Amino acid sequence: MRNLTLAILLVAVALPFTFASETQAAEDGVVAMYFHRTVRCPTCKTIGEYVEEAVKQGFTQQIDNGSVSLHYIDFQNAANANMKNAYKIEGPTFVLAKVRDGRVVLWKTMPGVWQHVRDKTAFLKYVRDGVSGYLAN
Repeated sequence: MRNLTLAILLVAVALPFTFASETQAAEDGVVAMYFHRTVRCPTCKTIGEYVEEAVKQGFTQQIDNGSVSLHYIDFQNAANANMKNAYKIEGPTFVLAKVRDGRVVLWKTMPGVWQHVRDKTAFLKYVRDGVSGYLAN
């Protein structure tokens, strides 16, 4: 599978987007992105840790074969402005994107990470269910 890179270049105002940067993303699969501020509060750090645990422990084989990737993106960094705008990021946000032929064909925010941050088991399940759902499509 050919690897592409992650900084999103807006091809059109709407979907699809393409990937291009130093962080590798699968040509086909699921890209999990945690958009965070430059300076993160304890809750935002916890969300990042739980997202990483959910994805890395729940999808080890898929990460190894490139069909799932996880990225942390500082949405306050000017270099990430295209991605911030493409995904309409206004604050810390977890986003899942379905990629086919190197193009984002479907994406969604996962606001439930805020709801479940105080219940780690529910949080991990919520994230894993989201990734699994996109892998199945």
